[in-house]
Amino acid sequence: MKKLIYLLIPALILFSCGKKDKSNFTVSGTIKNANGQELILNLISPEKTTPLDTVVIDADGKFEFKGKTSFPEFYAIQLKGSNEYIILVADSLEEITLNADSKDMLNSYTIEGSKNSEALKTLYVELNKALAQVDSLSAIYQMSMGKVNEDSLKVSLDKSFAALINSHRTYTKKFIDQNIKSPVSIIALYQSIAPNVPVLNLDEDISYFEKVDKSLFAIYPKSPFVINLHTLLAQMKEQDAAPESGIGMFQEAPEIDLPSPQGKNIKLSSLKGKYVLLDFWASWCKPCRMENPNVVTNFNKYKSKGFTIYQVSLDQTKEAWISGIKEDNLGQWSHVSDLKFWDCAPAKVYGVQGIPANFLLDPEGKIVATNLRGDDLGAKLKEIYGY
Repeated sequence: MKKLIYLLIPALILFSCGKKDKSNFTVSGTIKNANGQELILNLISPEKTTPLDTVVIDADGKFEFKGKTSFPEFYAIQLKGSNEYIILVADSLEEITLNADSKDMLNSYTIEGSKNSEALKTLYVELNKALAQVDSLSAIYQMSMGKVNEDSLKVSLDKSFAALINSHRTYTKKFIDQNIKSPVSIIALYQSIAPNVPVLNLDEDISYFEKVDKSLFAIYPKSPFVINLHTLLAQMKEQDAAPESGIGMFQEAPEIDLPSPQGKNIKLSSLKGKYVLLDFWASWCKPCRMENPNVVTNFNKYKSKGFTIYQVSLDQTKEAWISGIKEDNLGQWSHVSDLKFWDCAPAKVYGVQGIPANFLLDPEGKIVATNLRGDDLGAKLKEIYGY
């Protein structure tokens, strides 16, 4: 299960230790073949992952973590030096037992004492079956290149891939219906079969996003994941209801002059002479992060022709902003932010009500297209550059 990174974006909330009370939980068990190794407990929230505690596995392979929370939160357990995480959900009063073998942590682990964690493992197992099938299709294509008609092979494999997605999509909806009161339903919403290939999407499956939001916001209003989902849907509704921005097609894009991560101001107008994708995003925005691989692909394809990107972040902290840039490999172009969240001055000027949002500017700095996402961005750039 090495591809769980597609399931959620890691993040951190501060952890506090204290005397035993009704909010305490424990995670204990045995890790075989790990005598003397360090085991780390991380807390996950929508922005990043942060280590909370580290213990040394004893001679019998046993370990124990003690934590404190007033609602179900996501945690990741890993051996020091490993990039593989066992994800679990811990709630107050729970006594969770986790057993695994260090030689194959993700495939060998068992978990008891947490219904949410047991459900989450079930979801991971099914996702990884789908990911294994995707790998098989990719291997078939690579092995067959030059031996068969590649166009017909691609058509056949595309059909198989579409059938695979539809099958896991059906499973995911059933899983959500069965776990509608569990926070793991949020993780189910955000699965991807591959980068930029979500199982569910906001346009076609909005009813499931709304169903999960309605259920969980009433039960866990303090959960960061629940708050993010609720905020995202509220912003989408505001965007749908909002009047069109005063900035129209073929008008000159208003100037933006904000600091880069290095503290040096970069003007949007400094990029005149090139086609520029003015992109509003944030590290906390899941749809933005899912779109970023597509942005990177198109940048790499057309940068030699003068295409570039000017990203404006609606992050609140410099740390989260820089982490998002690094994690998504966005460092090749211009980044600016005033770190004012939805009070971001350029977002207001451009009438941005929800993100991701973008504006394609021609070499004269005039807006020639808006909200190009997915295949639409590549199609527009192909129209411009001819390939």
